[in-house]
Amino acid sequence: MNMKIGEIIKKLRKDRDVTQETLADYLGITYQAVSKWENGTALPDITLVVPLANFFGVSADELFSLNEQITNDKIKEYEEKYKKYFHIGDLQNCINLMREALAEYPKNFNFMINLAYALPNINGVDRKKEEVINEIINLCERILEDCTDDGIRQSAIQLLCFNYPCVGKRDRAIELAKKMPTMCLCSGMLLDSLYEGEERIKTIQRNLLEHIDWACMDLNSLSRQNDLTLDEKILCIETSIKLYEAIYYDGNLQFYHCRLAWDYYNLATHYIQKDSDTALNHLLEAEKNAETYDKIVEQDLPYTSIFVNRHTNAPSGISKNWIGTESGMLFDRLDEKCFDSIRDNPEFTALKERLTARQK
Repeated sequence: MNMKIGEIIKKLRKDRDVTQETLADYLGITYQAVSKWENGTALPDITLVVPLANFFGVSADELFSLNEQITNDKIKEYEEKYKKYFHIGDLQNCINLMREALAEYPKNFNFMINLAYALPNINGVDRKKEEVINEIINLCERILEDCTDDGIRQSAIQLLCFNYPCVGKRDRAIELAKKMPTMCLCSGMLLDSLYEGEERIKTIQRNLLEHIDWACMDLNSLSRQNDLTLDEKILCIETSIKLYEAIYYDGNLQFYHCRLAWDYYNLATHYIQKDSDTALNHLLEAEKNAETYDKIVEQDLPYTSIFVNRHTNAPSGISKNWIGTESGMLFDRLDEKCFDSIRDNPEFTALKERLTARQK
C-alpha cells in the first residue's frame, strides 16, 4: 500500500457518486478519516483493506493485490453457512455470521437482507426489541436507497411492512405494500400463461402448492380475529384442513404435515372451550402429523397427488426460526394455560410422555 491509495479511493468514490459520509457510514468510521486518506495525510487501517475493496465492488487485485476468486469463494462460504444455520433454526449463529460478513463486505446487500431476516426471530438478543426493530429498518432502508436488485429490494419492502407499524409508521408500510405487485402479476401466474406442455404442468402445480398454503394461512389468520365467534373461528381452521386434504387426498403431504400439526393444535385451543374430548382428539391428530413431519422432513421425497406430483419435498430449501423438532414444538405448546382443564387426563399425560420420549 502507498500514498496513492487515497487517490484511488477518491476516484472510485467519485465514479460511483458516493459521498465521504456514506463511505464512512458503511465502514463505521468518521468522514474525516476518509478525507485524510484522500488528502494523502493518512492511510486506511489494515483491518479496512478488505471492506474497502468490497464496498467499491472492484477486483481485489485492482486495489489491494488480493485475488478476486478468493473473494468470491469467501462470499459463497458465508452464504452456505448462513443457509445451514437457518435450515436448523440456529438464528443466533445466523446473526453472528452475517455481522462478521458485513464487517468484511459492508456493501453486500444479500448479507444485509439475511441479517434483517434473522433478527426479528431471536429472543434474548442483548438489546431491547425496539433496538432490534430499528436495526432491521435501517438495514432495509439502506437497501432501498442503494440496491438495484429487485428481489432483494422486494424482500426489504416486506420486512419494512412488518416492522414500520411497530415504530408508528403504519401509513408508510401501507404505502410501500400498495406498490408491490399483486398476486396476478407474480412470476408463477405469468409463467403459467407462457409455458407449454410439461413446464406448464409443473408451474400450475407449483402455483397450487403455494396458493393453497397461502389460503390456509389466511384462514388461520382470520380465525385469530376477535370479532369472530368461537364457531366461526373453528370453521376457519376446519376449512384449512379440508383444503390440504383435498389437494393431498392420498395423505402424502410431505412438508405440509407440519401445517396440519399447527391446524389441529389450533383447533384444540378452540374446542377446549366447549368440548374437551374433541380438543384432546385434535391434539392427538397434531401429534400424528408432527411425528410424520419429523420423520420425513430431511428426505427428498415426491408428492403423489395428481395435483402436485411433478414436485418433491425439498429439505434444503426449508428454513426454521427455532432449533428442534415439530414434536418438540407441540410439547412446548401443551403448557398453554388453556389446557389446564385436561392436564390430569390420562390421555393428555400419555401424550406429553410420548412427546418427551421423542426429544431424547
